[in-house]
Amino acid sequence: MPDDLWFKLGSVAVILAMGVLGGLLPWRLGGGKAEAAEGGFDLLSLGNCFAGGVIIAAGFVHLLGDAAGGFADAYPDVDFPWPFAIAAASFIAILGIERVAPRLAEQVDGLDHGGDPEATVISAAASGAAFPYLLLLTLSIHSVIAGLALGTQGSASGFTIILVAILAHKGSAAFALGVSMHRTGIPRPRAVPLILAFAAMTPLGVLLGVLLTAFATSDAEARFEVWFDAIAAGTFLYIGALDIIREEFIPARHGRRRRFLAAGTGLLVMTLVAIWT
Repeated sequence: MPDDLWFKLGSVAVILAMGVLGGLLPWRLGGGKAEAAEGGFDLLSLGNCFAGGVIIAAGFVHLLGDAAGGFADAYPDVDFPWPFAIAAASFIAILGIERVAPRLAEQVDGLDHGGDPEATVISAAASGAAFPYLLLLTLSIHSVIAGLALGTQGSASGFTIILVAILAHKGSAAFALGVSMHRTGIPRPRAVPLILAFAAMTPLGVLLGVLLTAFATSDAEARFEVWFDAIAAGTFLYIGALDIIREEFIPARHGRRRRFLAAGTGLLVMTLVAIWT
């Protein structure tokens, strides 16, 4: 329907803008690299924890809940918890992409920064090596999947639920990415292309989802929705729990209670969104 198409295209523009603004915000809020090393960035850390809570709630409450209900309708004769299995498999797949692939690349190129693989990837990205492509893959793949989940939605209510979830977390996810780059000392001019690419991943997924459903039957379209909802749920849970919140609590930093409250507030806010959607 033309109206639906224009609404989806408008949503793509808003998602892209939120990703760019969220990703660049840490350079305006934060100080220099030395300040980060001394345990600063309290405001950035609290925002990061809030982002993690938002993303976890989006995965559990919205995407996984929708996938479970949708599977029951799309596959009424199947008595197996496929949505949860698919979400768990996507969680493990992102684990392999983020925590295994970078280390394999380290071994091939002879690089070893002695820390987390993401830190190695981001540091190498700043020096112009081949790692920016791996960085975009590891940090953006869940955004493409979320966009696919949105683009394949056939009902107005389903589209609205996913859109609200994405809008609520897209800026936060980009903010978390910007924080991680800022903390490693990547200058803003070098970070801008990476943030722009990350911001474009969800819109790209939306457009791919629209194309998939445009050539699919109504049954196939419904099945696309539930599969991508389940896959996106697993990736959201991984990003929120391991990429964002874990990094704010390990190693130990000051202000753990504030970080905990920020994460809980993000989860609560995103959970309450379900009341109106």
